[in-house]
Amino acid sequence: MPSDPAPNGEHVKESSGRWRIVAAATMVGMSAGLYIQFHHLLTVSSLRRNHSLILEMVDANPVLAPACYIGTLITVIGLTCPGATMLSFLGGILFKQPYASLYAYLGYIVGATISYFVTTLVLGDYMRRKLAANSPLFTKFEANVRRNAFAYLVAARYTMVFPFFFVNAAAALVGVPCRTFMAATSVSCIPGAVIYTTAGGALSNLLHKMGDDDVLDKSKLIWMALEDPNVKICLAGVTFAMVVLAIIKYFTVDDEKEGSAQDAKDKGQ
Repeated sequence: MPSDPAPNGEHVKESSGRWRIVAAATMVGMSAGLYIQFHHLLTVSSLRRNHSLILEMVDANPVLAPACYIGTLITVIGLTCPGATMLSFLGGILFKQPYASLYAYLGYIVGATISYFVTTLVLGDYMRRKLAANSPLFTKFEANVRRNAFAYLVAARYTMVFPFFFVNAAAALVGVPCRTFMAATSVSCIPGAVIYTTAGGALSNLLHKMGDDDVLDKSKLIWMALEDPNVKICLAGVTFAMVVLAIIKYFTVDDEKEGSAQDAKDKGQ
């Protein structure tokens, strides 16, 4: 008997698209399940009630406690689950500086990398093809980001204008190289780790002054953190380093352009 004809390219693409949709739905379901099950633990009332007990457990487990904190932060960021901001504050409540910033920073880097790879695997090529075929604006945006990917990612994270998960997903969908993504994330997450954990330290001092019905003003906490002298020094140092990198990049690009122009001229002769 003749064998069945091999599936054509369209069928393969449709099958791949369905698989990606199922995988995306599964990831969203896992994220939602984690949030529904555990989000109450990050409320002001819960933190206040369990504050002393948690600090005792942290003191009794100097290795396990940081490992659990970093692992939880990685899981939340990697699965794009809500709660990363409060977890960052929690780092400042549980640990002293600079350890709180270091633990949060490690969670950010590893979690962001996992989020990048998950988005690339689940949605990357499929969504990119859909957007590229139907949106000239996306095509233009993709070209600009690829040409200046490092600067785009650093600016997006450093200014903290865009949500953390959005930058991870956008980088994956646009096709930013993993090496560039990790380099930009490693540099630009330093201020966020310091600011949010310092804000958590401020929250630790306010916990027992707040009522169960009081609304936590996250912006106020961040502004309080920005007034901390150590945060100012950190921001100044990181800003200086990024300016130096930008200058080096600018002159490197100019040298490459001059070299390419000279090569083209030589070939023309």
